[in-house]
Amino acid sequence: MKKLFSAAIIFILGTFCFSQDKKNYGEFKIIPSDSSVKIEKNTVTLCPKKEGAEYIISGYFNGQIINKTKNTVLKLNNAFIENTNGQPAVYGETKTEISSVEKSVNYIIASGSSGSKTAAIQCKKNLEIGGKGTLYVSGKTYHGVKADDVKLKGSGTYHFEGTKDGSAINCKTFTVEKGKTFSAYLSNSKNGIKADKTIFIDSGNFFISNNETAFKTDTKEDDASSVHEIKITGGIFKLQENITLFSTEKNGYKKTGGKFLEE
Repeated sequence: MKKLFSAAIIFILGTFCFSQDKKNYGEFKIIPSDSSVKIEKNTVTLCPKKEGAEYIISGYFNGQIINKTKNTVLKLNNAFIENTNGQPAVYGETKTEISSVEKSVNYIIASGSSGSKTAAIQCKKNLEIGGKGTLYVSGKTYHGVKADDVKLKGSGTYHFEGTKDGSAINCKTFTVEKGKTFSAYLSNSKNGIKADKTIFIDSGNFFISNNETAFKTDTKEDDASSVHEIKITGGIFKLQENITLFSTEKNGYKKTGGKFLEE
């Protein structure tokens, strides 16, 4: 565990500034709006018959979008998806991809009271986030993102925040695609990235601020044969107001590349 500051831990909880008026996002639209899209009150359920289906989503929606088919892609084109009842705004029952269209600005927010440790984006399986646009993810319930395996890709700008008790990104494994130029902001959380097993980063630009720990793996997993490792071979990292850089098992932090600022 590497400390960035020796002073007592003081968590300063900040929040994203949602300056865009929700009304400016206009009427909620999803394309295609066919038989695979089921809308009931504040729930949209996507059930495409084949894998790899794509839906273009725009406008303001207060409720939950559920994906039930593997490899479905949610292409956000100036979408503001908000769930104020304590549950995820986007929920994937299987592998799901979220992609921001170039030049678009998108929000996925979860707020309200919840009896469980939910997230703004939550998947039972794997989650990929990419695209060329901008995405803000705020999990005011607990985590920003929660999934088994989380992968970042693309060339967009992605902002993630959880709470003082949760993580900006919570997963089993965290990876990035090679050679990507995205900018990922992880802030205002107990952990920037918390993975039960491994964190592998070899590209991308990371801005990690106002977290208790920037990178953390769960060293308390019951399976003694499991590997807990943080491996950084590339990427650019700017760190501000994080108490600890990393927390993992002994000899579990390996940095063979990457550029760190304010480490």
